[in-house]
Amino acid sequence: MRDPIDRILEPSSIAVVGASSDPSKRGYQAIETLQTGGYEGTIYPVNPSADEIRGLEVFASIADVPEPVDLALIVVPGPVVPSVLEDCGEIDVGGAVVIAVGFGETGKEGEALEEEIVSLAAENDVRLVGPNTSGLINVGDGANLVGADGVPEGDLGLLCQSGNLAIALFTEAAGREGVGFSHYVGVGNEADLQFDEYLPYFERTEDTDAVVCYVEGFSDGRSFLEQARETGTETPIVVCKSGRSDVGKRSASSHTGSLAGDAAVADAVFRQAGVVSVDRSDELLAAADALASQPPVDGENVAILADGGGHATLAADALAERGLSVPQLADETQRRLEGILPDAASVRNPVDVAGGTDDNPSVFADCALALFDDPNVDAVLLSGLFGGYGQRFTDDLEPIEQGAAKEIAEAAAATETPLVVQSAYESTDPETHTILREHDVPVYESLDISVACLDALSTYGTHLQVADEKSSFELDSASADSPDGARALEDCATDSTLSEYDAKALLEEYGAPVTPYALAETATDAERAAAEFDGPVAMKVVSPDIVHKTEADAVALDVADESVRSTHETLLENARAYDPDAAIDGVLVSPMRSDGVEVIVGATRDEQFGPVVMFGLGGVFVEVLEDVAFRAAPLTEHDARAMLDDIDAQDVLEGTRGDPPVDRDAIVDVLLSVSRLVADYPEIAEVDLNPVLAGDGGAEILDASIVLESSDGDADSDDGRQPQEPDAVPDGGVDE
Repeated sequence: MRDPIDRILEPSSIAVVGASSDPSKRGYQAIETLQTGGYEGTIYPVNPSADEIRGLEVFASIADVPEPVDLALIVVPGPVVPSVLEDCGEIDVGGAVVIAVGFGETGKEGEALEEEIVSLAAENDVRLVGPNTSGLINVGDGANLVGADGVPEGDLGLLCQSGNLAIALFTEAAGREGVGFSHYVGVGNEADLQFDEYLPYFERTEDTDAVVCYVEGFSDGRSFLEQARETGTETPIVVCKSGRSDVGKRSASSHTGSLAGDAAVADAVFRQAGVVSVDRSDELLAAADALASQPPVDGENVAILADGGGHATLAADALAERGLSVPQLADETQRRLEGILPDAASVRNPVDVAGGTDDNPSVFADCALALFDDPNVDAVLLSGLFGGYGQRFTDDLEPIEQGAAKEIAEAAAATETPLVVQSAYESTDPETHTILREHDVPVYESLDISVACLDALSTYGTHLQVADEKSSFELDSASADSPDGARALEDCATDSTLSEYDAKALLEEYGAPVTPYALAETATDAERAAAEFDGPVAMKVVSPDIVHKTEADAVALDVADESVRSTHETLLENARAYDPDAAIDGVLVSPMRSDGVEVIVGATRDEQFGPVVMFGLGGVFVEVLEDVAFRAAPLTEHDARAMLDDIDAQDVLEGTRGDPPVDRDAIVDVLLSVSRLVADYPEIAEVDLNPVLAGDGGAEILDASIVLESSDGDADSDDGRQPQEPDAVPDGGVDE
């Protein structure tokens, strides 16, 4: 028996349920498109009120079709879909495309209808595409269930949650020589088949060299990450995810019923999985085409070959903005270029030919070959007017330019050097560019798009080098050798929040380095603890009901031994005055700490991707600076170290004003401890360790908050209060 996905994407028979003899109806247009578009499989129109449509026998019900049907296109109204799926159970139907709207994207009634069709489909062994979809296309086979004309055939698989955007991409590809699609799937609401389930097909089919995804929201983002990690090592994946702003999130929710999630988290976990993420729809096809046609870039070093200072400078700026580097060329390369170009040329990087190609474009080839051989160069960007010399100067240069294009493309392929060409003459479609594209070299008019392609190639190539060192994204329940966190959570949880004492105790079970601490129920207990710590102490009321202790005036720092008793009493009085109903466990006493860099380590459960871990600069400025990095749990050591490398404030971590660098290994250990904790226990909704004080000889967690999922699945307390951010008050920091 063929795989259901194969039957859906390579159907040998299609039933059109809701077929019509009215040319204005989708049920007529679908049949017409199949017949005129070269589809060679069997077409079964289904309509209880017709006998013949476009020369084909019509069946009253899909159950009457005399043989198995690979794919049913259902174009009836939403409320009728359940009965059609029941009929599908009477014969062998591999999959069904549900075009209708009015399901989960519309509210509770639509959600109930969607749940009903998913249940019926499962009962009858039918996989569903959609609902709320524009359809699907196998371009090579002519199985066009969208009705779009002129979709160019190529090597890109397209998964999309917007029919209009799909049409825009079809149109864009039609205007670009050599760019096209093997398949298109309008994923719709993902009621049954989800994004991740299509990826293995694209990995194993020879027709697809890269996958393009437009995503408004995932039904199961975690499964997408797991599968993308596997598929992406063979078939690169490019994603443009909308819903990056609050307005966009609301639009995405109303369009597909999907939760849009946090854009920063999505970008980070995509990169972790090896998925190339683009912000703009006009970068989507270009990046995918580059990944499908060029070898991945093994590093970040790009050589620029330009025929003007303006293009050279702008290209260097654009590359730097993307985090790519423009390295100095090897001495031997510079000597080769000096022998080729006039004295006025720049032979460092960017390379500006300074008029050296005006009367002989073949000089471009000589220069390019020198760059391809340079050990410092991972990729080459040719920028300026290449392809337009015959138009700019004289027709006699066109054959020379065409010969140079062939030589450059062949040399790039021979040396396996990624090459992207940006030309102001791209829109004129010169033969020189045709030659480049025939050799799989992408050509673009936009410098920004060209650099985006190089960025995509670098992102993908860098991932491939370390893919085995990254997370598998698989979440397992706590193993037998895991700390007994479940017992601790059951014993400690009150109103969905652990007290700081209980949070630190749980973190200790996972090997996280917390400052020494003692819970003092009485003033005498506090004095005894302070004496053991031998120095000034920090004192904080312990209550799961008082998260913002500074607001309650329930924190005291630099408390000397002689003031411990009175401070204990004052803090409890302040806490009771702030919230008379608060459960108060006592006062936490810890030694003061001050030397080191304040960082934050946290975790949350993203609505699409599950548990993610965060790292950044901490203390009271964390929300102001917003210099943080995310990765999906469970982390590997490589993931954790990459998080430290991601933040902008590297100079702070490396030490400023003579301070020593922080102990990165110690921070990595904290990240891994938190990752294990949230991966083991899905009932943990949020972890906030702020600050963690990192020095040159270790790291200590000064303040800790752990929030649990409430019974309704939200990290809200039972009284309806939203969980609050804890104070960024370290055991020895500054109480703002």
